[in-house]
Amino acid sequence: MTYTITELSKQFNLPASTIRYYEQIGLLENVEHINSRRFYNDSHIARLNAIECFKKALLSLDDIRLFFSYEKDMGANSEKILEMMKSQEVRTQESLAALQTGLAHLQKKIRFYTLVSEAVKNGTPMPDWNDVV
Repeated sequence: MTYTITELSKQFNLPASTIRYYEQIGLLENVEHINSRRFYNDSHIARLNAIECFKKALLSLDDIRLFFSYEKDMGANSEKILEMMKSQEVRTQESLAALQTGLAHLQKKIRFYTLVSEAVKNGTPMPDWNDVV
C-alpha cells in the first residue's frame, strides 16, 4: 500500500515539511518520487511510528538517525544500540522525574490559589503557603 505526504501528515499530525525534512536528513529512506509527488509505504509508516516514539522518549533527531544506522546491522551494533537505549532511558527517567516535581508544585499552587480565591470571596483570612498540603 502507498500513502501520500498528505495522508502521512494527517495520520501523524505532522506538517508535510517535517516529513520532507525527515527524508532530507535520511530518517525516511527510499521514498518513491513520481511526477514530483512522494509516495510512502508501510515501512515508512513503521519508521515514522518509531521516530515519534523516540521523540517522546526525548531522543534527538541525530540520535534517532544514529540508531537507524546501527539498526542496519543489528548483529554488529547490538551493544551500541543497547548502550544508547540504556543511556536514553536514564535521561528520560530524569526528565520525567523533573516533570513530576514541577507538576506537584503546580498542583500545590492550584490548591493554594483556590484557597486564596475562596478567602477573597468570603472575606476570610488569607491562607499560609506552608499550610497547604
